[in-house]
Amino acid sequence: MTQKKKTEILFKTLPFLLKDMEQKGWIIDSFPFQYKGVKYITLLTRYKENERKPKYAKAKVEFVKWENTNNTIKAYIDFYEVKFEATAVEFCKFFGVEKGSSYRDLFKDFARIFSGFIPKEKVVDKSEKESKLIGSRVEGNNPNAIFLYDVRRSGVKKDGLPKKRTIENSNKAFSLRKEMYERYGSDDTLSFYFSDKEEEGKSDDEIIRAFSERFKK
Repeated sequence: MTQKKKTEILFKTLPFLLKDMEQKGWIIDSFPFQYKGVKYITLLTRYKENERKPKYAKAKVEFVKWENTNNTIKAYIDFYEVKFEATAVEFCKFFGVEKGSSYRDLFKDFARIFSGFIPKEKVVDKSEKESKLIGSRVEGNNPNAIFLYDVRRSGVKKDGLPKKRTIENSNKAFSLRKEMYERYGSDDTLSFYFSDKEEEGKSDDEIIRAFSERFKK
């Protein structure tokens, strides 16, 4: 069997973006996208080392409607195309597409348009809406856990060495509570703890006071 010949890379800026994200310590990014006159936010997440992924996949993507951030569709991308978890019918419904040509042509056209929106560099400071989306998605467990209530040591490993904060937790803290991250983030043995209950969230002063009190005991 002969190997299928690779076409020219379509997403030319994607390798640069992924490298820049890694160098800046980010596993997730967001950028605006517009398709057929409708605005979206694209969340792009790098695969972690040893994470299971489809062959040739380079990043996970989630398209979020700008006007309704609860309405999303997920996919993954390689350097040539976008591959959706949804069916073609679900894709058309989400993006408001009237089926007129072959699905193959439709997805090729989508990828071509999308390629023009992928940035070359990671922009760290985002709009409030994008920051909240990043913060809710990056740890991948509970998207509603966005209310910071504590900063504390991450504990120790079996060998007695201190555990290090994950890149996801760093990205989440920076996105949702930048001032707290700037205060404590340089110590990578500290982690940021979030709740999905707004009433459990703490102010900067409350968190700072509680953190200081631990060292007086």
